[in-house]
Amino acid sequence: MSNKAQKVSVPRESWPFVEVLADEYYRSLETVSVYAAEIIPQQTNLILKFAQKHLPALEGLEHAKRIRKVPEANRLQVLLCMQTFLSENELKTLLSTNGYEDIQFSTVEISKYAPLNRQQYEAWNKSWPLSYREDTRLDPKFSPEDFDIIHQNMSAILKSKSVVCRIVDPSTDQVMSEECDTRERHPLHHAVINSINLVARKESESAGGVGRMKRPADQMTDEAQKTGYLCTGYDIYLTHEPCAMCAMALVHSRVARVFYSIPSKTGALGTNYKIHAHPSLNHHYRVFKDVLRDEHHVLESSLVDQEL
Repeated sequence: MSNKAQKVSVPRESWPFVEVLADEYYRSLETVSVYAAEIIPQQTNLILKFAQKHLPALEGLEHAKRIRKVPEANRLQVLLCMQTFLSENELKTLLSTNGYEDIQFSTVEISKYAPLNRQQYEAWNKSWPLSYREDTRLDPKFSPEDFDIIHQNMSAILKSKSVVCRIVDPSTDQVMSEECDTRERHPLHHAVINSINLVARKESESAGGVGRMKRPADQMTDEAQKTGYLCTGYDIYLTHEPCAMCAMALVHSRVARVFYSIPSKTGALGTNYKIHAHPSLNHHYRVFKDVLRDEHHVLESSLVDQEL
């Protein structure tokens, strides 16, 4: 997709498709119990020093603000430590032996996780104040022109009555490969695998038939030297959601984005798994589903029982 000119970004709620995000973006509030001391403002520094010196650190709760105001009172609540580390009697003893026998404390419930979006922040912040900074730079940016290109590519492959994968270089809008499912010839010849194999063959040919990664740069063609590893940065268009094998093949191929129209019963990018968002992987790509899905019910119904 060409970035020659500055484009106007369309807000997420107006996209004509849906991004498949990790489960963490959809989870509900889960809380942990934490002791909180109720103090007057003048005691703030003293109680914080006490907690730092004598109590276990609040590891994993960095998203929670340490202090909050007590409603309708000139008092504060200060987080001390998680309830799992000390009993109430042990905490009372520690406070007493350090000259804080008059400090009252209670147990409060705090979000176990940091909010990942504004919806989570607004809901979870009610239990205890949280820190949250919305970094819109991390959000995908789409313009109306981008949607046109995405729809053109998807519309082209949805004309087929088979499962099709198209690989596109978004910097030039060039179609790098397009292959359909041929499992009638071989059980591993899924559309994704066939398309990646075609890109690999083209890379090998441009490198003189020995594989671009194995040949010294001074012996490679200009075209081969400019090419990233296999599908690095490419967009993938699929009529149907890929299976786990194909989803992992896309990870290893270093693709940037995957667009698919129709979910499948063996799908691994939203239906059964979200392989692209698995934290242990060394590469992650964005996934967008339901592209032109409403316009192609005939294709969807014709392949509803096919395992992809």
